[in-house]
Amino acid sequence: MNLGIVGVISGYGFAQWGWGETDFAYNSEGWFESNTDSGGADKLGHAYTGAVITAISASLCKGWGYENDDAALLGACSGMLATTLIEVGDGFSDEHGFSWEDEAFNVAGVSLEYLRLRFPEFGRRVQFRWEYFPSAKVRKGDEMDIFTDYEGSRWILAFPLKGWIRERSWLDWVDLLVGYGTRDFEDRQGQLSSRGDRYPFIGIGIHIPLAKEHLHIGGSDRFFEYFQIPGTAVPFAP
Repeated sequence: MNLGIVGVISGYGFAQWGWGETDFAYNSEGWFESNTDSGGADKLGHAYTGAVITAISASLCKGWGYENDDAALLGACSGMLATTLIEVGDGFSDEHGFSWEDEAFNVAGVSLEYLRLRFPEFGRRVQFRWEYFPSAKVRKGDEMDIFTDYEGSRWILAFPLKGWIRERSWLDWVDLLVGYGTRDFEDRQGQLSSRGDRYPFIGIGIHIPLAKEHLHIGGSDRFFEYFQIPGTAVPFAP
């Protein structure tokens, strides 16, 4: 599995992210400041990637017979392998460079998912989701990499009330949300623009697994722990 992770990421990195273009170099990208390339959206993208790879790897390990705690640990190791490989590969890219800020968010995303897997009760109460609707440049075919399409992305910490409240009530339908997204950090030529806006928000969302249950729709609910369907979250800017 880990060899497969290395192979897939390396192939994509050389094909899409310009790996091997230059000698290894460090690059301090900043955090969430307005003068950064994406206002910090890329940092949450790193954290989310680490969380998802950890979750998928741990699920595979459980399927192969590992106990939950061991699967969570092995999944976290695979998550760190994948995200650190991406960051090291970026160190050989003329456009990116190795960023300690990115690596810090890699660790944060993997650690959060490890805690969710290690302690299932915590996992039901706290979820890290990506909401994505393709931006105009992706819809027009000008950009093909959805993973760096920050214009169409928001990242959300969700707190499903169903996991917090013991008694069943209408509040089971509600997810409390804290999220962040950015817009207009690049103009049409892909150059850094002064028009960038950062959008932290709080909001509420529909608890999709409960809606699935009432509509008698089958399938696993786990997907909705990691993905927020566009249109199911109502943000209120703080």
